[in-house]
Amino acid sequence: MKKVCIIGNGIHARQNIIPSLKEIGVSISAIASEYLENEKEFDGIKAYSDYKEMLQIEKPDILVICKTAEKQYEITKSCLNFGIQKLFVEKPMGMTTEEAKELESIAKEKNSQVMVGFMKRFSPCYQKMKEIMNSKEFGKIKQFNAEFYITSGRVGWNNEIFLKKGGIHFVNLLVWLLGEVEDVKTFSNSVDNNVSLTSIIKFKNGVIGNVNFIGLSSWKGKRETITVTGENGYVYNDGVREVHYHLDQGITRSNRWQTLDEEEITIKPYLTSASGGVQDLYLHGYIGEMDEFINKNNFKSENIETMNLIDLILEDI
Repeated sequence: MKKVCIIGNGIHARQNIIPSLKEIGVSISAIASEYLENEKEFDGIKAYSDYKEMLQIEKPDILVICKTAEKQYEITKSCLNFGIQKLFVEKPMGMTTEEAKELESIAKEKNSQVMVGFMKRFSPCYQKMKEIMNSKEFGKIKQFNAEFYITSGRVGWNNEIFLKKGGIHFVNLLVWLLGEVEDVKTFSNSVDNNVSLTSIIKFKNGVIGNVNFIGLSSWKGKRETITVTGENGYVYNDGVREVHYHLDQGITRSNRWQTLDEEEITIKPYLTSASGGVQDLYLHGYIGEMDEFINKNNFKSENIETMNLIDLILEDI
């Protein structure tokens, strides 16, 4: 059995990554975090305060890095140079396009498999949307509209940090769903850490549309939705719990308003007394992400393309 170790013990690691690994049956050998310096173990897992010491002693086959965004570039680079052959890195893998390219180049040179933690693409919601969009019945994709709203107030979360820490998953979704970007036009009404951005984007396949990014105190919760329109249908989501779509049936009579023949289908999960808290890990894509990393080895993430789109959005403000 391959040895799996983790670097990082923050909220995200404790609430999402570690439970997801356990859900798919992974036994974690050790965890490293500077915040565990006075402990010999964490939740039954052998603990280290220095990740380099853990690498030397444990010699893991598989490594999961889940640190703050600013620390992940240097840690990932160190782990690749150490010779780790299979590596999961939480987003972003590099805070700039140049850092992302450098890490990908090192991984290729070391023949290492590296997966970047963009979990939304493993959400059943977005996977269903992509399936519908790519169906023959949907027709050629023409246009999109997208919204990503979360609360503000985090110190230093200006336009750049908001996109690279908060909105990056959503940016990655656009690249994954719609392809490579050709042109971007951005308008900003942001002040300090109160973020208000709108970008008009044209993709190389001809798809056009706009995305709104909001980080304001008026949004205490979160709103995320993408509407994609094709020649013969449309599809949109309500968070990660509902997908709505319509495929045109053609005109059956002259006065269609007299009948009930316009169909919009809603897809959502069953809620039962056995759903438990683990349901969120499935619906948000964390368990699908970890299963892909551990068991399926499909590591395409469009990390460089994602960072490039963020740079294009920021450059045009």
